[in-house]
Formats: sequence, structure tokens, C-alpha cells
Amino acid sequence: MLISRNLCRTSCFVIGSLIASFITVQASYAQSSSKKMNVKQINLQADKVRDAFIRQSADIAKKYSDAGDYESSRKMLESILTIKKDVPGVKEMIKQLNEKLMTSNSSDFDIDVSRNWSTPAGFVAKGKTVRIQATGTYNFITDLKVGVEGLPDETPMKELAKGIPAGALMGIVVSKEKGKPKMSRPFKIGNKVEYVPKEDGLLMIGLNLPAGHRSTGKIKVRISGFIRRNSN
Repeated sequence: MLISRNLCRTSCFVIGSLIASFITVQASYAQSSSKKMNVKQINLQADKVRDAFIRQSADIAKKYSDAGDYESSRKMLESILTIKKDVPGVKEMIKQLNEKLMTSNSSDFDIDVSRNWSTPAGFVAKGKTVRIQATGTYNFITDLKVGVEGLPDETPMKELAKGIPAGALMGIVVSKEKGKPKMSRPFKIGNKVEYVPKEDGLLMIGLNLPAGHRSTGKIKVRISGFIRRNSN
């Protein structure tokens, strides 16, 4: 009889434990399901906010473009890609705006080769692309005496620029460092180049000709993109 009672008590305890465990599991499952539902609702809200941001940014980008402010328009479109990288048409629109930026702000001038360098081409900005195109031929004339070491090529704008073909059209950006002029490394222009300055500064365009040459002629240059032709 005692054994039977103990068995009954044990059975009741086991059953009670199972019921408690079942209730606990059910409660945890309910909480987990509730959390999942909350996350889904939050995701839906986030999607709506994202979609609204994309629509509004695209609308503002169009208004900037219509107003002729292509740089601000491009920045708005780029902000869309930070939220969602695969929005249809956005990358193509950015490419079109880049081309408009390269062609909308352009000016033409001549370089008198007898002077080597033109008047300052304009002010350029760090990280902003400048497109330079040139056409024409000229008479490269010199009767310099040259030793076996050849012509010096260490001081651009005074001697030949190192790494640039003799006679080629080239550019240099003159910036300031601690209040003193600082020249960038010369870069070749040739027929055409898209150059991204590493510093803000004044763009100079000229020909890589040795000091003392007697060359004649003019080269036509078109410059466009992120450049300001005056100091205003």
C-alpha cells in the first residue's frame, strides 16, 4: 500500500513537471512568435521609409538637374545607392550627369608655344575631375648644344619635365603648402585627358620644351568640368 502511494506521488510529480514544462515551452513559443511578428512589422516600416526616401531623393535630383545644378543632382542620386545599390536606372543617370558636368562648364583658349605656358587655366578642386582636350601642331625649333647627359629634366616650367615626352602638352597644379607655392607632379595631356587633382590649386597648361627653344605656332585647348576660370 505504501509502495502504491509512493508510486502515485511520483507519477503525480512527473506529470506535474511535464505540464509545467509544457506551459513554459508554450509561453516561450508565444513570446518568440510575438517577437517575430514585431520584427516583421518593423521591417515593413523600414521598407516604407526606404522607399519614400528613394522616391523623394529621385524627385529632388530631377529638380536639381532641371535647374542646371548637376553636381547636387548627382549627390542626391549617390545617396540613393547608399540605401539600395540596385535601384533601376540610377547608375545610368549618374553617368549622364557626369558627362553633363564635363561639358556644361567649358572654355576654349590658345597656347602660344613660343611662351611654353599659357596664362593660368583656372582653379581646380581636390578630387574633382577636369577634362582637357587639345588640337593642332606647331614647329619645334631648337639649336641647343647638348652634352652626353642630354637635357636636364628635373625642374618643370624651367627645364624639361621628367616622365613627359619632349614637346608634349602637359599640366601642373600649383597649390600652397605652409604659405609657399607647391607644384604637383606634371601630367601629360596630349590630345585628351581627364585629370583628378590631389590638391586645390591653380592649373597651368604648357608644352614640355627645353629652355632656349625657338618654337612657333599655337595649340588650341578646350577645358571643362570642375574648374573656375576666375578668382570670384
